[in-house]
Amino acid sequence: MTPTPEEPLEEGPDRDNSGHFPSDADAALRGWIDPDDRLWRHPSELAARATRVTGARPMLTRHPRATVLIGAAATLAAVAWAIVLLSPPSDHTGFAPASDSASEVPVTTLALRGGTVPTSAQAASHSMVQLRAVTDHGVVSLVGVAVAEGGLVATTANGLSGLRSISMIDGEGRRFKAAVVGVDAASDIALVSVPVDVPVAPFADDAALSTGSADMSLSVAPPTAATTTLHSDAGTVTGIDTEIVGGWARGMPVITSSPTAINQEPGDPLLDQEGAVIGILYSSGSSASYLPTQLVLGVTDDLRSTGRVIHGWLGVEGSTASGSSGARVAALMAGSPANGLLHPGDVVVALGSVPIRSMADLRARLYVMAPKTTVGLSVVAGTSTHVVDVTLGASP
Repeated sequence: MTPTPEEPLEEGPDRDNSGHFPSDADAALRGWIDPDDRLWRHPSELAARATRVTGARPMLTRHPRATVLIGAAATLAAVAWAIVLLSPPSDHTGFAPASDSASEVPVTTLALRGGTVPTSAQAASHSMVQLRAVTDHGVVSLVGVAVAEGGLVATTANGLSGLRSISMIDGEGRRFKAAVVGVDAASDIALVSVPVDVPVAPFADDAALSTGSADMSLSVAPPTAATTTLHSDAGTVTGIDTEIVGGWARGMPVITSSPTAINQEPGDPLLDQEGAVIGILYSSGSSASYLPTQLVLGVTDDLRSTGRVIHGWLGVEGSTASGSSGARVAALMAGSPANGLLHPGDVVVALGSVPIRSMADLRARLYVMAPKTTVGLSVVAGTSTHVVDVTLGASP
């Protein structure tokens, strides 16, 4: 059976010139939802609310009926007020579950706990939620990882194209309405609001990784006897800053890992040896590719703040330096902030204190910086190394 679709998300304003939304069919993914219509509140809005729902599992909305056969109007009003005061908090949350009996997508849990997850990965496992999107091209199952308090989770965006509705799956397989806060097509990252304050995951930059580093992937194991558990796979980093060559997130870097975990879904986290998230799943295959967390966190922070990404622009073209780490400059674009400061043949080897390993790495780290940010680039020119300070421009 096909799950009963929930109400589609409201359509946003017409597409702007940013290029972050690939088609008008995705207009429903853009912008912020009116506070009276959405299922979550920013912390600044909570002061105006008398009730806040917390905990790992949302409660169903119920509408109790009270039949009071009392003649006196004053007594009737008192009884009605008592019903309001004594009803459980879930009576006032507005979280509406939708029925779901679909068999084509496995039912999984919210804040997945248990299974074969080692102790080091427990914190990250508690930060995962299961998402289900009803789109124009079918039902899509994804995983979200909590990036901020208030039920804000990150996942990949391309599966949300043509979105009709999106839901969170709770521990009993019930669906609760979620909402897309924003999407950035250029990085293939989406920010989703779910009606539970999921614990924020521990995160780490991939700057300390090297090929051959041990890692660990988390994924949802196929349900057994109606019980869903989380599965972990020990793996090895096979590539860092591998450039995406086409489609969504073209030109951005990914971490590749082997072997591929079982039953992988977009958004599944990759962890380092200490259990910190270093990436979320972009694609799977003979090796799995993960978007690095410095990109994920930077993009979702912008989506949370403004609903879109306005990124800094260096204005260089180039490639990864052959035989060594770094981003080799081939040409400077017209109006580039780097004109007169960088030159063809220069190799950028660090951004501040962070090593730069490839042109894709440089692009991703600059992508999450705001225009007018001044950055210190360590540049190798010939046999000498020097630092160049460049003030980023606005993305053209």
